[in-house]
Amino acid sequence: MKILKSEDLSTLKKLKKYIKKYYLIIILNMVLAMISSTVSVSPLVLVKRLVDQGILGSNEKDILYAAGGMICLAVIGAVLIYWNGILSVIISSSIYKNITDDLYIKIQSLDMEYFSRTKIGEVMIKVLNDPSNVNYLIIESFNLLSEVFRAVVCLVIAIYIDWKLTVGVLVIAPILLITVKKYSGKLKKSGRARQEATGILNSKLQETLSGIRVIKAFAMEKEEIRDFRKKSLELKKVALKSARYTSKSSAISEALNYIMVAMLLMFGGFRVLRGNHFTTGDFITIVGAISSMYTPVKRAITRYNEISMNIPSIGRIFEILDAVPEVEDAPDCVKFSEFKSDITFENADFKYKDSDEKVLKNINLVAKKGETVALVGNSGGGKSTLVNLIPRFFDVTSGKIMIDSIDVKNYKIKSLRKKIGIVPQETFLFGGTILENIKYANQNASVEEVIEAAKKANAHEFIEKLEQGYETEIGERGIKLSGGQKQRISIARAILENPQILILDEATSALDNESEQLVQDALEKLMKGKTTFVIAHRLSTIINSDKIVVIQQGEIRETGTHEELLDKDGIYKSLYNKSFKN
Repeated sequence: MKILKSEDLSTLKKLKKYIKKYYLIIILNMVLAMISSTVSVSPLVLVKRLVDQGILGSNEKDILYAAGGMICLAVIGAVLIYWNGILSVIISSSIYKNITDDLYIKIQSLDMEYFSRTKIGEVMIKVLNDPSNVNYLIIESFNLLSEVFRAVVCLVIAIYIDWKLTVGVLVIAPILLITVKKYSGKLKKSGRARQEATGILNSKLQETLSGIRVIKAFAMEKEEIRDFRKKSLELKKVALKSARYTSKSSAISEALNYIMVAMLLMFGGFRVLRGNHFTTGDFITIVGAISSMYTPVKRAITRYNEISMNIPSIGRIFEILDAVPEVEDAPDCVKFSEFKSDITFENADFKYKDSDEKVLKNINLVAKKGETVALVGNSGGGKSTLVNLIPRFFDVTSGKIMIDSIDVKNYKIKSLRKKIGIVPQETFLFGGTILENIKYANQNASVEEVIEAAKKANAHEFIEKLEQGYETEIGERGIKLSGGQKQRISIARAILENPQILILDEATSALDNESEQLVQDALEKLMKGKTTFVIAHRLSTIINSDKIVVIQQGEIRETGTHEELLDKDGIYKSLYNKSFKN
């Protein structure tokens, strides 16, 4: 009877690349498990001598030898079990570290297409919880091995004493195996459901923490609590279902064990009464051996059930590890070292992988070196998507984008992105100091260079007023700073990077007038001499652009300077009259 299904074996085989690094220590640990299991139950073989020759034979020396042997074996067994446990943890924790490292490295290599269709909370569960489950699975596998060896040694001792009696009382063993197989499959399914429900709950928590200000602003606490409770209730239901399967399996195993012991006592008792060379010592030894099988068998079943529940974690981990980025370096790609001429969009279309609707359609656009190109249009028209194609956060579905007459797909991605600076609407700062955040894109910059960048970004003055200056800890996501302060640090970071191409994605839209003026002045310093794409909603940001591109529903509808587009009396003029004129 196959205890593990072929799909489970296939899933477990995925761990081979991690396990093979530790083959020698794993083999050593398995041998140690066999020896420690054998030694820990070996005192049973001395029971016959203790009873028959010592107690019934009235020989004190045999009692002393038997008891002393048991004590020595117990001590040796304890030492071996200790080192068996230590080696198990060394192996499992090493594999855990390797898996989590690989997951983090893999996440860094995945493109924005992956993150656009995957919830962050689910990714966090796969990176944090699932490797822990695999770590637990490996430890339980070694423990299962030890329990099985103990049970086997006990069985061998019982068979050696009287194989007929042993076989007779083990006729119910197949029922036990059928029970284990039946409930292990159900536990595996409920384990997968538990992990999915945990991922959903984790996503909800992550979303709540990220949007706590919005929740409070709209007084939606009760609604969010209701939704969270609904999701946590689903997790509770899954947990209860798993508990029912585990309890049923344990209850049946417990009942079968007592039935087996009762049969042993009955048939063994008859054998002693009838003689047939079956001594009291034989009876006590075989009862002790089969009874001693109970604990390891029960533990083995429990551990097997736990392993079954955690097998799905391996598959979830490899959902990330086996993911293939859509955006990768071409085999013959070249390094992007210097922007010389222009950026050209040729008949570029774009749609997300999980959608049939095109976000951008037939985009044809040229941005020459040193030009400022402003993108305007209604929200959701595709402006941000267009600029995200330049650093290859996404790749065009059809058509192409060229920089200096070379398709961006033929540049090394990292070298391309190193030459592109981005100042987004929602500034992201890392937990740490102001100095660390400004130096993020240029780790080799000196303190003097950081200060100079901060001055150009109009950030130096407010930084100097802080108690710790540039060494001020700004909290997670820069929570201790205002929106304008965070934006100016973001600009200082971009200035220090000194990009050749600049993307400003509504960089001032969320600021008050005073902050906007400071940020706008900093942006103008940053833009000087650079090819810049500007997405803006205010006239002051775009009026002096070399080229204004009107995008609606993913298509370029108008292109020209501010004056040219006003003269056309078209879409831009309408947008200007509605939104920009103030």
